[in-house]
Amino acid sequence: MFETIRRHLFLYGSFLKHNLKNEMIYRSNFMILVAMDIFFMMVNVVFFSIIFNNVKTIGGWNFYQLLILMGSVGIIRELAYLTFRQGFINIGDYIRTGEFDLLLVKPVSPKLHLGFRHISLTESLGEGIMGIILVAVGYAHLPDKHLLDIPLYLFFLFNSLIIYYSFCLMINSSVFWIIKSQELNTIVYYFMETARYPRDIYKGIGKALFTFIIPISLIGTAPASVLAGRSTGPLLFLSVGVALTLLVTGSLIWRVSIRHYSSASS
Repeated sequence: MFETIRRHLFLYGSFLKHNLKNEMIYRSNFMILVAMDIFFMMVNVVFFSIIFNNVKTIGGWNFYQLLILMGSVGIIRELAYLTFRQGFINIGDYIRTGEFDLLLVKPVSPKLHLGFRHISLTESLGEGIMGIILVAVGYAHLPDKHLLDIPLYLFFLFNSLIIYYSFCLMINSSVFWIIKSQELNTIVYYFMETARYPRDIYKGIGKALFTFIIPISLIGTAPASVLAGRSTGPLLFLSVGVALTLLVTGSLIWRVSIRHYSSASS
């Protein structure tokens, strides 16, 4: 087990160095994309600051609590691009060109190889940096702080990353049938954009839908609620349960999809 983990970490490190060198070849492009991410995050902050000039809370969340929520989503998006996201975006091209055949004969899981091969710092790096800043600013302005806030927050960030990964895995598994995945990744993009809003704004059927079917209400809200002092036992247990359920479901759907794949040579 430890040997497998060591091998995967070595593989990840190798791809990370290689991809970083490729991205830094065009340094101006790298810096522009980072600056654009930061700019659009600031646009979101300004947007919500205008709203909070007219209301005190949104779904019970004040401005600084919402900064933590927005920042958490930005961090999760950056973590996704540092692991699996870009690979899932490219999976349609791999299947269409037959290059996916090569992944199946490698001595590592195709999911891991696909994700690690396309690690990207350019995509969402600025958003990740701004996310950390927003979380720090929001948390600094809250009156009540506890010793376990930060480690518990980090745990639920990882838990939300699993939810995001599992959702992407399920959505992108259908590319084995429809091949082109641009529309699928548009769905995933808006999935994360909507995660910037607190779960408390949803009611009734909508809340159930965005918890169990399209779990956008948990992605940012669960970790942010820990730092914002709004966490409850049921919410946190629900978040862990949804993450585990989606991970198992996504893995099963992926296996079925792999069996459906007939390769480019058949």
